[in-house]
Amino acid sequence: MIDPIEDAIVSAARGKGYSINSATMTTVAIDLAGSTLAGDLITVPGKGSVSIADYLRDLHVRAPSGFSRLREPGKPDAELTVSELRRKRPLDAAWHARRAEAVGITKTMMDEIARNRA
Repeated sequence: MIDPIEDAIVSAARGKGYSINSATMTTVAIDLAGSTLAGDLITVPGKGSVSIADYLRDLHVRAPSGFSRLREPGKPDAELTVSELRRKRPLDAAWHARRAEAVGITKTMMDEIARNRA
């Protein structure tokens, strides 16, 4: 069963247009161990209460790389992430020339990149 506090944090992040990665959710679990949820307030033992929105804002400041934007269908290319754009871009002739000369693990990895881009 999902912890109601973690569920509330994930729901609040989704409401703001973000998803939270598992490493950051581990931080949430550590930060809020033993806490209770009453409405939209999280009561942390020995530290008082904090609203879900305030905790989420603080978490985003402490671990910005743990948050990623949710992709919306039909989102214009201007809003795509660098990795999404990179996957869409075709591989150039120079890359294919280097791939033809590659051996070993480099060849294997370049073959995988070519397969993923096709």
